[in-house]
Parts: sequence; C-alpha cells; structure tokens
Amino acid sequence: MTEKNSTCLEELNFKELGINWIGKIDGYSFSIEDKQDSENELIIYIDLTANAKSKLFEFLDECSEASEYGLDKDTLSIIYLEDSENDMSDFLKRLIAKLKEIDAKCVCKYCKQTDNLSFYVNNTTYALLCEKCGAELIEKFEADKKKKNNYARGLFASLLGALIGSTAWIIIGSLGYIASIAGFAISYCAFKGYEIAKGKFNRTGIVLNVVAIIIAFLFAQYAVLFIEFSKEFNTVNPLGFILITPILFSDADFMKALLPDIGLGLLFAFLGTYRMIINNFKSAKNAENLNIEKLDF
Repeated sequence: MTEKNSTCLEELNFKELGINWIGKIDGYSFSIEDKQDSENELIIYIDLTANAKSKLFEFLDECSEASEYGLDKDTLSIIYLEDSENDMSDFLKRLIAKLKEIDAKCVCKYCKQTDNLSFYVNNTTYALLCEKCGAELIEKFEADKKKKNNYARGLFASLLGALIGSTAWIIIGSLGYIASIAGFAISYCAFKGYEIAKGKFNRTGIVLNVVAIIIAFLFAQYAVLFIEFSKEFNTVNPLGFILITPILFSDADFMKALLPDIGLGLLFAFLGTYRMIINNFKSAKNAENLNIEKLDF
C-alpha cells in the first residue's frame, strides 16, 4: 500500500491491524488488506437483493480502480488497483454512494443482523458482529480462558501420539539411517494427540508436549538399539533385552561406542522438532495475553 493511501485511511479513522485496515464510513464497515504491491483487497459484509447486486456489479464494471470483484454469500471482495496520483478516498466515496443508492446494508458475520454492528478484534483477527453475537463471543472466549485444563489427559494423549510418531524414527533407524523428518513426525504426532484430547495450548501444555517428545525419542532410540542388537544375537527377545539392559549400560566400552549414535540422534531430533516447539510456545504465550476488544469508530 502506498504511503498516500495509508495516510488517507488514517485520516478516515481506520485502524491498522497487521496487514489489514478496518474502519467505518457513513455506517458502512470495511476491511482493507494490504497485499504489499499495487493491489489492495476491500472486504465488506453486506446484504444485497438480486437487483441491488446487479446494479452494484454494473458500477464496479465501470470503475477502472476495481480490477476484480466477487460476492460469496454476504462477503463482497473488491481488488483495488492503486493509482500513483490519487488515493482511495474518491473510490470509497463513490462506492458508498452506490451502496446507499441500492439500499445495501452491512450485516453481522454470524447472524446477518444489520443493527448495532461493530468490529470485534483479537490481536490481528477481527469480525464484524452485532452486539448480541459480540457479547456471546467475548463470553465464550473468557470462559475458554478460565476453563481448567486436564493436564493428565493431555500428557497421555501427547505421549500416545509421540509414540505413534516414533515408528518413523524406528523404521528409519532400523535401516541404519537418521533423519530429522522422523523427529518432526514425533513432534507433530505429539501436538496432534494433545489437540485431539482438547488440551489447552498454554505454556504448561507445551512443556508437557516436550516431555512426551523426549520420552518418545528415548523409546525410539531404545527400540532401534534392540533391533541392531537382535541382528547380532538372533536369540534375544524384547524381554531378554530389557533384562540385560542394565548390564549393557554399565559397560564403559559399550556406552563409549553408543554415545556418538545417541548424540547424532539427539541432533537430528532437535533439528526436526525445534521449529515446531518454538512456534507453538510463542503461540501459547501470545494466546495467554489475548483479549477480544470491541472497536467503535
């Protein structure tokens, strides 16, 4: 978006939310997405009769600034081409005049009411809602924040998911390879299991997922070790291997030979899981501080 149009929207009392601008002009509420080039997408939730729709489309066909437009149920989308000489205020004035002429009205995103509409904002997410739907959304949001989390169930589901994901590590490891994608599989399945169990994504929940991922990684490494050991000693079964594990791990030469593989495995597990864990932790931290705000213009 050009600086001229940014200034224009500020003068029209629009609010900037990330790459979006939201505001109201003469009772019509708009959101405008800055596409970082010469195009901007105008969104307006509006109720149109068939006749009004036809007249509006005729108007947009004649507007050189509107390169594309479409109507999906109650959502009107217009791709506005920026002009190096003019700002978008003239186009908005003409568009609003046409909307008034055809008696078009903005509508609530949820219930399609046309009265007492406001933007309700949660960080950079927003929705045009009536007062009733907005109040219900805030009430539900606050109730979800206060709802106690069943951490035991969340940890169990995360661990179960991580163990399922560890099969990728075991299969790849049994072939003599190590791949970070296997670490990613453990991490993804852990968080997916936690999500399915409806665990809350707060910082405590993320820590529980990390615990599950570490346990699953250790299990996978142990399973790969058993497979490698059984290749050398065909008579060893899983129970027998578990019984001799303390003896093996107390052998200095065995551990010296094993540590490089464990270290390499940890490195690849870290590479496969780090980004997902960090992103989820940041999202959880931000979510704990979020609130829904009603914006009036």
